[in-house]
Amino acid sequence: MSKLLSPEEIATQAGGDATPNRLPSPRVFADRAARLRQLAQGHAMADFLAFAARLADAQQSLLDQRGPAPRPDDAHLRRCRQHGMPPLDAHGAELPAGWLTVLHDLAAAVVPHAPAGLQNAIAALPDFPEERLASLAREILRGDENLTNAVELALAPLIGASLQVLWAARALGLAAGDIPAGFEGGQCPACGAPPVASIVRIGDAGHGVRYAACSLCACEWHVTRIKCVPCQNTRGLAYQALAGASGPAHPAVKAETCPDCHASLKIVSMETDPAVDAFADDLATLALDMLVDEAGFHRAGRNLFLFTP
Repeated sequence: MSKLLSPEEIATQAGGDATPNRLPSPRVFADRAARLRQLAQGHAMADFLAFAARLADAQQSLLDQRGPAPRPDDAHLRRCRQHGMPPLDAHGAELPAGWLTVLHDLAAAVVPHAPAGLQNAIAALPDFPEERLASLAREILRGDENLTNAVELALAPLIGASLQVLWAARALGLAAGDIPAGFEGGQCPACGAPPVASIVRIGDAGHGVRYAACSLCACEWHVTRIKCVPCQNTRGLAYQALAGASGPAHPAVKAETCPDCHASLKIVSMETDPAVDAFADDLATLALDMLVDEAGFHRAGRNLFLFTP
């Protein structure tokens, strides 16, 4: 005899035919810059979003110059698939060769448009100890940075942006099948970094299929439509949105909150707005993070343009 399924059971069983992993677009930063410029129009944080767009433009220029990185050897990829390990591990990996060049090139590209605090930090960059820069980069990759002064705090988004360029180039050197499949956890199966948000896609990915979007390499991995990405709970989830005078202020973005782990991760929906970008729309909805924080939920997404002391 058949039975009716609960919403949680339906969510858990949905998406079986979805593509398990998606590589970043070669134009990922250009698309992000375009979305940031669109979001900046009339936004209370217009100057910040416009600067973020210029930084993304610079990232795209450097990615185009570098091109896809060499693919890891077959033995390494086979071992990673067998044991469910990220082939582009960011936590314990050595910094890629030339990473400082990428950092300095990004700094040079954005300095004419940077806010005063960042301009001062960029001016100090030539004399900043390379060992400390490397230490900061490794701390950012591990997610345990200790920003001890205003210069480090100002430089952190530039370091994060340079790491994004390098890891996106590495991801573009992979095939989708090189990434371990079947993992719905809170870390990217390609590089091990946390998501910035999740995105409900349309088109070739399958209508209404949800992916978590990596904060570092820009790969995406399939996750169940109604499930807490950090802890995998499917029960009691709630969805919060920003309210405006005549309806939702940013209707394509909601915060999924979990009663078990008290985490909040945003969902951006292409069904509502086909132009959404997980990274850009996350930046444009920081007010939503403040609201869910006041309600007792901590932010699970990580955005490498955002750092706090």
